[in-house]
Amino acid sequence: MSFKDLDIKDEYRSLKDDLLHKFYIPVLDESVVYKRAVGFFSSTSFAHFSKGISGLVRNNGKIKLIVSPFLSEEDITAIEKGYNDRAAIINNAMLKRFNEPIDIDEHCKNRLNYIANLIAQDILDIKIAVTKGTGSYSMYHEKIGIFVDSAGNSIAFSGSMNESYNSIACNYESIDVFCD
Repeated sequence: MSFKDLDIKDEYRSLKDDLLHKFYIPVLDESVVYKRAVGFFSSTSFAHFSKGISGLVRNNGKIKLIVSPFLSEEDITAIEKGYNDRAAIINNAMLKRFNEPIDIDEHCKNRLNYIANLIAQDILDIKIAVTKGTGSYSMYHEKIGIFVDSAGNSIAFSGSMNESYNSIACNYESIDVFCD
């Protein structure tokens, strides 16, 4: 399959569309690349669309995030653990000992280990964007994403949604989608 086999709309509005099951999960499942730039990131988002991420992992895909530095202490610790584990794996030539990340459906269970494992396995990279704004309230707050499938097809999107469970499942959010 490829993105061309999916029914992708030009826009999604959270009050009338199921962003998680009609957009994120099916598109991630076919992806080999997922790039996302957002103001806010929380591991809760990955816990809820882990089914799609599992497809990306099966496809030997990569995830690259650019986020603002406003992260929870739990997420910071999980991210640090993932990068420390990645370094240890590389240093000890033990990369193949890690299994595919666990599929997480139940209430964000093990979400921090999930993020750490994705980073340790060199599937996920997270970069922190810092602005040069003069005020204490300035922050990186762009919200864009790009998916690529194994055939080289691309889907880009832009809108109000951050990379958090609240944005995907609770808030009123909208995205515009552009398919090549």
